[in-house]
Amino acid sequence: MTEETRANIKHLTNELSREDRKLEVPLLDLAVAGLVLGFRPSDQEMRQQAKHCWETLKPQITQHLLSEDGTLLPWASRTSELPPEMMDRIKETHLEIHALASKLAGVSFEDDPDEIGAAAGRSLCMLAVKLGDLIDSEESRLLPALRRILFTQP
Repeated sequence: MTEETRANIKHLTNELSREDRKLEVPLLDLAVAGLVLGFRPSDQEMRQQAKHCWETLKPQITQHLLSEDGTLLPWASRTSELPPEMMDRIKETHLEIHALASKLAGVSFEDDPDEIGAAAGRSLCMLAVKLGDLIDSEESRLLPALRRILFTQP
């Protein structure tokens, strides 16, 4: 591994860890808004909250997943020191998150009928849970494993 690659991966792991910590409270807000909207889709205040949460988090989630999918995971997959099961689980979770996000494309939290609002609320809640689980997994398993690799390889 070149020094430049090592430096880039170290920077990326630190940046992703910082982003993970920054997402914790907004994900909780997203889960609450989604949960309430799922049960009370006519609640206009929750529709506004859900819209705000989604509009705030969507670009952050997109950037975070792009960084992982485009750089970190391909590099990590090439190292023989990470269990393939770990990589498969992370990739599967990424696909699930992308699928949930695509369900929200085109949803108007303000104007769509209650049944669409309720479905969008459930998707927001599931998305928040999946992202929270992914962050926990990254922080407790993936990023420490990558750091060990980076700091032990010559």
